[in-house]
Amino acid sequence: MKGDRIFCLSFLLLCLVLAMHSPALSPDYVVAAAENTPVSGSFYPKNRPITIAIVPKSLDNPVFVDSMETSMQTAKELGVNLEWVGPFKVDPDLQVKIIEGLIWRKVDGIAISTSDPEKIRKVIDKAVAAGIKVATIDADCPGSKRLFYCGTDNYKAGWACGEAMVKIVTERGLADKRLRTAILTGGIEAHNLNERIRGFKEAVAGKLDLEYVALLACDDDTTTGAKMVEAYIKEHPETDLFFFAGGWAFFGPTESMPLYQEWCNNGGIAVSMDTFYSVLQAAKKGFAQALVGQDFRKMGVLTVKYLVDAIQGKPVPMEYIDTGLELADESNFDQLLSEKKPWEMK
Repeated sequence: MKGDRIFCLSFLLLCLVLAMHSPALSPDYVVAAAENTPVSGSFYPKNRPITIAIVPKSLDNPVFVDSMETSMQTAKELGVNLEWVGPFKVDPDLQVKIIEGLIWRKVDGIAISTSDPEKIRKVIDKAVAAGIKVATIDADCPGSKRLFYCGTDNYKAGWACGEAMVKIVTERGLADKRLRTAILTGGIEAHNLNERIRGFKEAVAGKLDLEYVALLACDDDTTTGAKMVEAYIKEHPETDLFFFAGGWAFFGPTESMPLYQEWCNNGGIAVSMDTFYSVLQAAKKGFAQALVGQDFRKMGVLTVKYLVDAIQGKPVPMEYIDTGLELADESNFDQLLSEKKPWEMK
C-alpha cells in the first residue's frame, strides 16, 4: 500500500512535469492510466478488457489522491483498465471536452466529480445515450441520467459542521450575540459545496444569530484559499466566525496565514470540512475547533466496484452510495493525527 501511494503521488507530479515540458501533451489536462491501459488510437480493440475513466474536478487538488490510489488498486484487482483524467485546475468547459473525448473513444464507464452541474448535465446524458455507464463521485450532478452517486452526503456534512459551530459558540457563552460569519467555498456552482453550505445554515438557524457577511470562492485551489482568507481577515478582523466548506486553506503551511492565526488567537471561531493530516495539524494549532471529514478512499473503491458491476449487467444496490462522515474536535485531534500520519513520518 505504501508503494501504491508513492506511485500515485509520483504519477501526478510526473503528469504535471510532462504537461509543462512536452509539446506532445496538452497544457490543460493529462491522462493518468492504470498499468496496461491502451490510451492510443481513436477506439479500443473489440476484445479489450473493460475500460473506465474517472474525471475529477481537477488534478491539482490533493483531496483526490486517496481516491486515485484506491480506485487504481480496485481496478487492478478486478482486472479492468482505469484512466484518471481531468483538468489541472477546475474548468467546467474543459471537463466537458474531456468527457466528450471519452464518449468518442467509447469507454465502458465514466465517473465524474461534477464542477458545474448545469454544464456537465448535458454531456452526462450524451454519454448515457451512447451506451456508457456513468456515475458521479465526490460531487453529484442532480437531474442527470447518471446511474449512481458515490460520496459524502454533503447536506449531512454541512449540518454536522453547523451543529459543531452551535456547540462551540454556546460553550463560549456567545449564543445570544449577533455573530458576523464568513464562508470559504470552492466553486460557486458546485452542488456538493452548496449542499454543505445549505446544511450548515439550516443547522444553526434558530439556534444562533449569524450575519453572513462574505462568501469567498477559491475554485478548489489551496494557495488561493489561504490567500483569500488572509486578505479577508486583514480587511475584516471584526469577523466572529468562519465556516470552511472545504479544507483548501489548510493544505499548505500554517505559517503562510499569520493574520488568520492572530484572528484565531484573539477568539475567532472556525469549523471546517476535511480531516486530512494537514488540516488536522492546522486544527491542532487552533485554526479550527471542529472538523468534519470525508472518506475518499472508500469513494475510490466503491465507485469502481459498482461501475464495473453495472457494465457487467449486475444490479447496483442503490442510487446514492453514502461513504460516511468522520467527526473531529479537540477531544480526538491527537488520535486522528497519529492514525493519519504519513508513513514516511512514522
